[in-house]
Amino acid sequence: MGRIRKGANGGFSGKAGSVVGSSWRDIDYIRGLPKLSNKPKSEKQLEQQARFALAINVLLPVKKQIDIGFCNIKQGRTTSYNLALKHMLDFAIIGIYPELVIDFSKIAFSQGRLSGVLGTTVLAEPGKIKLNWSTDVLRSTASPADLMTILVYEPESNEYVIGPPDVARSASKVDITSHPIGWD
Repeated sequence: MGRIRKGANGGFSGKAGSVVGSSWRDIDYIRGLPKLSNKPKSEKQLEQQARFALAINVLLPVKKQIDIGFCNIKQGRTTSYNLALKHMLDFAIIGIYPELVIDFSKIAFSQGRLSGVLGTTVLAEPGKIKLNWSTDVLRSTASPADLMTILVYEPESNEYVIGPPDVARSASKVDITSHPIGWD
């Protein structure tokens, strides 16, 4: 893959003969056309595709929230979404292919210095979710004044509900009545 450095024509997008031009994070690239293979996929390729499919199915609906949750973690030009995807692939997908499952306790929607909430309880009622948590903090960098974004995920329907914005850690509870978010 070649990188275009503001040549006579600058970067381009799309197919031109046997090459494809594109841009990612303000970097213009040029690469050859992909070659289709007639060989059957190996067991390792099928496993990796299954792992990616599981991870993307869970993470893609909340990409905007992941961008916020990982915004302070910098690794070169890696995106927040890619950091969350890597974490999920490394830690949250368990089992042996084809029996892969997700360990939901290991999914990360944010990373940083603040500790998570402790002693969380969830009570689901028709049209309402009640969350309670302890106001204790584990680290000196955390504060009762910290603001949270609350995501509730229901794996069977693959739906999320996002709580009200900017809930303070000191509130110790919240009732969520919003509708599930989808792919928008």
